Amino acid sequence: MARPRKTSRITPKGTRPQGSQIAPTSAPRHGSQSASWFGWLILTLLSIGTAVIVSNYMSWLPGSPTSAWIAVGLAIVLASILLATRWR
Repeated sequence: MARPRKTSRITPKGTRPQGSQIAPTSAPRHGSQSASWFGWLILTLLSIGTAVIVSNYMSWLPGSPTSAWIAVGLAIVLASILLATRWR
């Protein structure tokens, strides 16, 4: 069974009570914009990490293929992802 609807309203639909203020539409920004080189740093680290992983599989690195080079490449990629979360 459906719930019965209330048909009476205290204020007309679409109006606001007197004295109420309009809430801000977006939260104020804290901090400032990131430096222009910050985005390039993220891309560079991501590229280096990917290059290390690919180079490991192509046996271009000393002692490759080993899981240590994979870990190094993934750590560099993770660092770039963590930096990307701080980018404004």
